Amino acid sequence: MRTDLFPRPHQLPAAISDFVGREELVQSAVDLIAPFPQVVLLTGPVGTGKTTVAVHAAHQVANGFFPDGQLFVRLRGTTPYEVLGRFLASFGMSVPADFAARLSAYRDAVARQSLLFVLDDATSVGQVTPLLPHSPGCAVLVTSRHRLRLPHVVEVGALEPVQAMTLLGNQIGPARLSGNHAEALVAATDCLPLALRIAGARLAARPHWPISLLVDQLRGPRLDVLAHGGLSIRERLEETSGDLSLHARRLLGLLAALGERRLPSWAPVAAFGDVRGQSAVDELVSAHLVETDGSGYVVPALVREFAEGQASTADALRRVLGGWLYLVDHARAAVYGGEFSVVRGSSVRQVVRLDPLLRSDPLAWLESLHANLCEAVLLAAEAGLDELSWELAHRLVTLFETRTDYDGWQRTHDIALAACEAAGNLRGSAVLRCSLASLHISQSRYDTAREMTVLAKDVFEDLDDLAGLGLVYRNLGIVSRSSGELAQARQWYQRALAVYERLRDPIGHASVLQLLAQIDLYDGDPAGALSRLNAAVDVCGGVGPARVLAQINYRRGKLLAAEGRHDQAFDVLTTALDLARAARDRRGESFVLYALGRNEFARDRRGSALTLLREAAAICDTNFDVVGAARARMELSRVHLACGETQLASELEAAARAVYSEFGLKPVRGDLIFQM
Repeated sequence: MRTDLFPRPHQLPAAISDFVGREELVQSAVDLIAPFPQVVLLTGPVGTGKTTVAVHAAHQVANGFFPDGQLFVRLRGTTPYEVLGRFLASFGMSVPADFAARLSAYRDAVARQSLLFVLDDATSVGQVTPLLPHSPGCAVLVTSRHRLRLPHVVEVGALEPVQAMTLLGNQIGPARLSGNHAEALVAATDCLPLALRIAGARLAARPHWPISLLVDQLRGPRLDVLAHGGLSIRERLEETSGDLSLHARRLLGLLAALGERRLPSWAPVAAFGDVRGQSAVDELVSAHLVETDGSGYVVPALVREFAEGQASTADALRRVLGGWLYLVDHARAAVYGGEFSVVRGSSVRQVVRLDPLLRSDPLAWLESLHANLCEAVLLAAEAGLDELSWELAHRLVTLFETRTDYDGWQRTHDIALAACEAAGNLRGSAVLRCSLASLHISQSRYDTAREMTVLAKDVFEDLDDLAGLGLVYRNLGIVSRSSGELAQARQWYQRALAVYERLRDPIGHASVLQLLAQIDLYDGDPAGALSRLNAAVDVCGGVGPARVLAQINYRRGKLLAAEGRHDQAFDVLTTALDLARAARDRRGESFVLYALGRNEFARDRRGSALTLLREAAAICDTNFDVVGAARARMELSRVHLACGETQLASELEAAARAVYSEFGLKPVRGDLIFQM
């Protein structure tokens, strides 16, 4: 510790005189302490240059506003008792042994003076409060890595990239900044002044090093690289961690293990295991070790590297992933009207606070957390939590179907399936294969879908797992129907219907009734088809999830169109379109638009038909649904031909037939599958 009068600016050490990009912060501090002296806190994460800002602000106001002197003291590792003694000694006064006597003598000494104090690196308010002079002519600048309860606060963060580049150039010379490697180095230091000074010092000491060599070193763990000549990011983080309670240190390790994504507001309590997690995370936020926007938390990369491995995380990770599963269960049940058409595993759900967006708009909530939820599947798999991994992946199909996110669907299921296979989890593997079969059906890859479903079927039959068998039988009906095996498809649908009746699953029941209605229509029984569709409405109680009701109305509209009742079909299909859009079901929307376009063509409304079919094709293109797009363009070719545009009609038909040939499709009377 040192206590002294500030040297003049030209005597400042290089770490302070090499000053870049902090003018506005310095001015903010100056404006607060002159001409009305008061207490100002400069706070920010490790390595952001709080001391540099404080020293420069002090130099700007020292002589003009505080003629009686300026004192600087580093508080870390000291007590108020020690510091009071140093202050009294610097005034040339005797130093009493008693703390109360020291405090009284100190306040008497400064009572009528105009002094500026810089209290550097304070760790708590208790360390600062006894040192406040209580004199109207004195000002105090406090720097701390913690957000202390002091009257005025200036936040000190990282540099802007341009400022960081200038600071680096000041250290190693502008000539070495050419090329892209300097920008990569600045990015690797997170634009922290301390990290940049360390990197610059290492390069300045090794003029023969290319910047790219240091950049390569920083691509791995960075903390060991960011140390030089007594400066170390790791040591500063260790000091800051040492200021924390045991609970906060433990929670930091738990949160660091959860990855780089933004953590939800409930994660600290879930990770810690009880409500003490909230006070612990508040402490971490105060210490700038965790960032927050009020609704979630992020552990910065360097802090995460420092804290990883410092706590046993298995139980914490299981609780947080259980929290995600609890919320996804809630979202899916809200979309489907209950726990329907899904296989439930043995994972423990962690009850956590429901987000207001989840309550009001579950699909929007799922969409807003798409990346976090997909990462949760990966985290579970990497931790060997295969049951959690497959349950999360299986439930996220609600999101993937809505967004037609086939890549996310495939990726999460591949990750979870590998985890289940490694753990010998036969049931989880079967659920994922059945779900992947549904993905292949959505992509018109029926042979692959059949193979995946048959593998799942054997497991579910051995386990007598009704929920799994319902999905299997329905999928087998769809792939049989796709190849024109209508009698076989009817048998599979009947078996699925029996399963859903036993399970008392109205959504699964209604979905199979719709599929059977499709077979009835192919078999020339429109009355039977209509009866099944009406039964599907009754099963849903007349009110159900928008997506399911959209499907029912879609098929009812097609049935009316097939019977030549095109005006009624238009009304029903328009209702289906509104429902599909309300459910934000883009794939379903494309199906209804296609059906509406065909119906409008049958009504001899060619302009409307062209508009609807083009919109259907555009949505299919966006969704990478090449078969759906081809089907829409085949119908467009018919409309253009009727309009006398033979060349365009021929081109559209040729393109559509090429897709049919590529996928080996055998369309049944021009229909499309509209799968839940």
